[in-house]
Amino acid sequence: MLASLKQKGSVISSNSTNPQPVQATKSERILKSALSMAFGTMTSRVLGLVRDMAFMAMFSRTVTDAWTVAFTLPNMFRRLLGEGSLSVSFIPIFVEARGDAHSAKATNLVNSFYTMLLIVLGVLTAAGIIWADAFVGLLVGKNFHAIPGKYELTVHMTQIMFGFIFLMSTYAFFMGILNALGQFALPAMAPTLFNVAMIVANFVPKSMHKIEGDVLAWGVIVGGVLQTVVLIPALIKSGYFPRLSFLWKNPEALKVWRNMLPGVLGMGLLQITTLVNKNFAAGIGEGTHSYIYAADRLLELPLSLISVSLGTALLPSLARMWAEKRSQEMIETTNYYLRLTLFVAIPAAIGLYVLAVPIVTLIYARGKFVSEDIAFTAMVLQVYSMTLIAASVVRVLVPSFYAIKNTWFPAVISGLCLTVHILLAPVLIERSGLQGLVYSTFVSAALNFVLLMIGFNFLIGSFGLIKFTGRVLKFLIPSAALYGVTLLHPYLFEMLEEAVPTLSLLFSLLIIIPLSAAVFGLVAYIVRIEEFKAVIDPLNAKIYRRVRQYFY
Repeated sequence: MLASLKQKGSVISSNSTNPQPVQATKSERILKSALSMAFGTMTSRVLGLVRDMAFMAMFSRTVTDAWTVAFTLPNMFRRLLGEGSLSVSFIPIFVEARGDAHSAKATNLVNSFYTMLLIVLGVLTAAGIIWADAFVGLLVGKNFHAIPGKYELTVHMTQIMFGFIFLMSTYAFFMGILNALGQFALPAMAPTLFNVAMIVANFVPKSMHKIEGDVLAWGVIVGGVLQTVVLIPALIKSGYFPRLSFLWKNPEALKVWRNMLPGVLGMGLLQITTLVNKNFAAGIGEGTHSYIYAADRLLELPLSLISVSLGTALLPSLARMWAEKRSQEMIETTNYYLRLTLFVAIPAAIGLYVLAVPIVTLIYARGKFVSEDIAFTAMVLQVYSMTLIAASVVRVLVPSFYAIKNTWFPAVISGLCLTVHILLAPVLIERSGLQGLVYSTFVSAALNFVLLMIGFNFLIGSFGLIKFTGRVLKFLIPSAALYGVTLLHPYLFEMLEEAVPTLSLLFSLLIIIPLSAAVFGLVAYIVRIEEFKAVIDPLNAKIYRRVRQYFY
């Protein structure tokens, strides 16, 4: 296994040639919110990696495949009604209803909308439990029947985990309220409780499993409860904890639902892509779902830190700018934060691509996760690393459309990209198997990015695409330096293997990753990339305050 490794200030520029700067305090506030979310997200993701390490090591690919497929449907509906269209549709209207202070209109919106949401979630949860067999059959067809007990385990886990829709959609609604009120840290930290519950579930003795692996499904439910209830005290304190209200004709609540419909369609098309991938993967072979899941989990760490946190923190500010008719300021803000996203996403993608094998080996190579599993997962991760760039931009760009209450355009683009994926995937799978499926996903993500960029110019305003592209191309200079450093990993690993064979892989990555990041930062500083200053200044200020508090 290891032998294979050897083979393998001002936030926006004041330069007169640039667009007019957004006020520094506003930019700093957005970035501070994003950093708060990123810290909470990072904590959650690290625990998530611990969870996945135990999950992959302690259970066979039969169990991990079954859990991954069973989790797909409840997780899909959670994204549709929770973290996707709900949050982005609710926040702008809640911000507008609230104004500058607590208002009865905002309270009525919260109460009426959540009452309606409870009914929808209750129906969906019941339907998922009752018709779990049919849903799983649509996902995997007859492919799981070839392995005794695999299909039955998948159905059993699906029935247990459908309650996750109810819990996580409620969590997302609570999170949307707190985010709109400028509270980002607690909602970002809450998923750590979910991961703690899942880690514990991995270590429940096998004698306590009704069917091997079903405790993992119960861990999802327990974690969902903990993640949701931890937000309740903050909501009560803010005065916006929802209560039952049967004012079905509340205009603001109905407006949220109207805005959600295109968003549900758009997010639904993205989730259908996931379902299509599950169906394609079921026909490729045992373990395919697990490999895609394991690589996706590694991709989600930088993606969450880079773009999800920033996109979530950005939406309330963009919505406020548009409501106050400051469209040019909104365009400049979006332009800047897209550049900031790419400044971090490009080197992260390069690092993941070059170091895919050692990273997968370090994280997953133990127990029942063997060398064949490593090779397939690393291959998926390499293709996903290219997807990281497009996905990061999309996650930050889409809130701009939602901020102007245009949810239909991202939905149309998602539908087009899904069509391309459905047509392209079978052709590439026939030629390259699992790798072909992942390449098709990358092509559809890249197309989504390009079309959204074009749409921004027509529907929101001129993005200054030529100047934007020129500044992004400048990022390639420090990225090339980072790439050169990461290529040194096999040599460093070989040297350390002789000195500290047991920990050589860990030490080599602990050296090469910070070193490549430092070289990237140094070159970015030398060539005067302003996004580097925007990233490093808040961190320096925070470190300075901590040091000052400690010594004085």
